[in-house]
Amino acid sequence: MKIIIAPDKFKGSLTSFAVCEAIAKGIRRVKTSVEIISFPMADGGDGFAAILQHYYKTITIHCNSVDPLNRPIAASWQWNENNKTAIIEMAVASGLVLLKEDERNALKTSSFGTGVLIKAALDKGAEKIILGLGGSATNDAGIGILAALGFQFLDDNNRLLSPVGENLLLIRKIIPPASLSSVSIEIACDVQNILYGPQGAAFVYAPQKGADEKAVKLLDEGLKNFASIIKEQTGKDIATIPGTGAAGGIAAGLMAFFNVSLKKGTDMLIHASRIEAAIHNTDLIITGEGKMDMQTLDGKVVDKISALAGENKIPVIAFCGIAEEKGLLMKKMNLIHIESLVSKDISKEDAILNAETILVKKAEEVCRRNIASLFSQ
Repeated sequence: MKIIIAPDKFKGSLTSFAVCEAIAKGIRRVKTSVEIISFPMADGGDGFAAILQHYYKTITIHCNSVDPLNRPIAASWQWNENNKTAIIEMAVASGLVLLKEDERNALKTSSFGTGVLIKAALDKGAEKIILGLGGSATNDAGIGILAALGFQFLDDNNRLLSPVGENLLLIRKIIPPASLSSVSIEIACDVQNILYGPQGAAFVYAPQKGADEKAVKLLDEGLKNFASIIKEQTGKDIATIPGTGAAGGIAAGLMAFFNVSLKKGTDMLIHASRIEAAIHNTDLIITGEGKMDMQTLDGKVVDKISALAGENKIPVIAFCGIAEEKGLLMKKMNLIHIESLVSKDISKEDAILNAETILVKKAEEVCRRNIASLFSQ
C-alpha cells in the first residue's frame, strides 16, 4: 500500500515537516510495511522559504537586517547559485512574529527590513527573487522595501519621508534610484484583495496589525494616494489588480517599478515538490492544516491537494487542529474524513501544547477505524 502525506503546518504548534512525521508514525503503529512518501507543504505564509529550501536544496545566506520597527536583527534568505534565484520570506524581517502584541502599529511599521534582504540578494547577483508575503506586520505598500533599494519619497515641501504606513498619505513625489535592476520577482500571494477600499489591504488586514478604526481609514487613504502618485509618474494603474492588497500592499509598490508576477504560494510549492510525479499507484493521500474553515476553499493546501487527488481518483483524509463546517468542507473537497485535534475531550490549548502526541494518536485511530479496508491491500 502507498500513502502520500502532504499537509500544511499547524500554525503555532507544528511545522509541516513535524505534521508529516507525526501522521507517518501513527500509520506505522497500524501497519509497518506501508509505503509512505511525505511532501511537506505551505502557502505563501510562514515557513514558505523553509519548504522551498527542502525541495530546491538551496543554501542559507545569513545577513543583518532590521525588524518592522527598524531595530537590528539577524536574518537569512535562501540562495540557488545555479539559477541565480533568491528565496525571501517577508515574515523573517517584516513579520508580526517579531513584535510583541502592544508593539503592533501599522502606522509605524515598515517593510524596510525585507528590502535589506532583497538588496543583499541583488548584490549577490540574483536574477530572480521568489518572495513569500505571509505574516507581515506592515501596511506601507512596499515603500519600505523600495527605500532599502534606493527610492526616495518626498512630501509637499520636498522633505524626505520615512517609509512607514502613516506617511503614504503625504507622498507627493517618488524618486527612483539612478538605475533599476532587471530582476524578475515572483510573489507568492494567496489572496485576491485589491490595494484599497472595503476589500483592500487596510480595511481587511490592518486591524490585526494594530490599527484602530481611525488608523485604518488613514492607511486606506494613504494607499489610494500612493496608487495615484504611481499612476501619475509611471502610467501604471496598480490599484485594482487582484493580490495587490496582500501584506499591506507590497506587490503594488514592487509592480510599479519591477518585473513582478503574482502566483499562488500553494501552486508554487506543489510544482517545486514534484508531488504530481509521485501520484501514480497511490492508494490514499493525507493532507491537513491548523484550521479548516470556509477559507480553506480559497486555494489553500488542503483544497489544492484534494483537487489533485480528485483528478487522479485517490481518496483523501484531512487532519487539522480545529474544523468549522466539517460536513460542508468534506462535501466540497470530496474528503472521506476530517479529523481535528480539538474535540469534546481535548481543548484548543491542550491541542496546541501537545499537538504532536495527539496527532500521532489520532492518525493511528483514523487508520484503524476509517481505512482498515485499505490496509488489506
